[in-house]
Amino acid sequence: MDSGIHVQLAVEGVSSCPVTSVSETVDVESITTSRQTASGEQTVVGEFTVSETGDADGDAARDVADRVFSDGAESVYRYTTDGDECPCGRVPTHGCPVRDVSAESGTVVLSFIAPGVETLRAVVTDLRSCCESVRVRRLTHSTADDQQSLLVVDRTAFTDRQYEVLQTAHEMGYFAQPKESSSTDVAARLGISVPTFSEHLAVSQRKLMDQLLDV
Repeated sequence: MDSGIHVQLAVEGVSSCPVTSVSETVDVESITTSRQTASGEQTVVGEFTVSETGDADGDAARDVADRVFSDGAESVYRYTTDGDECPCGRVPTHGCPVRDVSAESGTVVLSFIAPGVETLRAVVTDLRSCCESVRVRRLTHSTADDQQSLLVVDRTAFTDRQYEVLQTAHEMGYFAQPKESSSTDVAARLGISVPTFSEHLAVSQRKLMDQLLDV
C-alpha cells in the first residue's frame, strides 16, 4: 500500500464561496464541486442541497445561487465561482482532488489525500493566501509497509486556545534546533504571560503525544 496522508482542513473567511454565507444561517446537507476551464480561465461549478423549511432558508440560498431542482422537501442550488479564489479550485492544483466538502456556520471543511508532508504544507500555505483561517482538523497517515498502521490526529481534542498556542509556537520556530524564538517571544505574540503559555503548551503537547503514541 502506498504512503499518503488523508487530510481534513477547516477553512474560514472564504469570501468567494457562496456556500459559506448560506451555511451561516441555513443547514447545508451536501455539496458537490467540479472544476471547469474555458477560454483559459478556471472556474468552480458547485451544487449544494438544503431543506426548504422556511422562506428565509430559500431566500438565503437564492441570493447567491440558482435553484436547479426541488421536490418540495429539498432544493438543489448551483453556483459558479472563480477557481483561483475557491479552495475547491486551488487544492486540486497540487495534485490532490477534493474527496469531500461540507459547510457549517461559515466554515468550509475539505478532505483530500496528500502524497506527503511537503504537499500538505504547500496546500495549507496556498489556502492561507486567499482565506482568513486554515486549520488542520484531522490527519490520517498510512504507511507503505504496514496496512494496519494509521496515525490519526484529531483537531477536536484541542481547545481553540491550545491549538493556537501550539500553532504559533511552531510557526515562530520555538521547536527548532537551535530555537528561533523563546517562550517570552511566543507569549508576547499571543498576548499572554509566559506561565500561561507554558501551561497551554504542556497540555497541547501531552494531547498530541497521547494521539501519536496511542496512549
